[in-house]
Amino acid sequence: MEIMNRDYCLPSDLVKAMKLLVLTGLNTVLSGNGSIRISKYEFLITPSGLPKHILKERDLVKYNLLDDTYIGIHKPSIEVNIHKCIYSIRENANTVIHAHPLYTILLVDKGLDKWWETELVESKYSIGKTIVVEPYEPGSIELARNICKYVEEDYNTIIVPKHGVFTWSSNVWRAVESIIALEQIAKYYVYGKILENIVKLF
Repeated sequence: MEIMNRDYCLPSDLVKAMKLLVLTGLNTVLSGNGSIRISKYEFLITPSGLPKHILKERDLVKYNLLDDTYIGIHKPSIEVNIHKCIYSIRENANTVIHAHPLYTILLVDKGLDKWWETELVESKYSIGKTIVVEPYEPGSIELARNICKYVEEDYNTIIVPKHGVFTWSSNVWRAVESIIALEQIAKYYVYGKILENIVKLF
């Protein structure tokens, strides 16, 4: 598939990223979604209901921002409203990635906040400006509007309680790095608390 501007991301990178997120346990086979901008007003998005670890480039759905139409052999992800909203308000967004990192969501659902603000290099260089937002039904226009409200405020890593994480960036691997780094920080926090309790036993 030809990309008009080489500054945009490659479909092959999106397919590889979706597989990586499954293999690293950051998504289940059917969860999560991703997209890449291929022109000013078009993007490719992962389809609804297909296993992410075996996606092919031909499975990606082309979506048009101007008339809300799509071309493909599958329907676009139910989260397409979030993707199109981010691309509409952020010209520097070339990709949107969504995953369901377990430890990240666990800490948020337990009411913990700002745990990602650490001295770890991942906090400083990888995750970007991060926030927890109010949850709405997956795929709903309310969720899309809520997320995009914070995207307009320069947040690029957005955590939705009991749901997952959305990131946007200039390229696929920077967005994936944000999610992986956030989950690494979450594990650091959880394992640190466990070790603290173990030490107290001695």
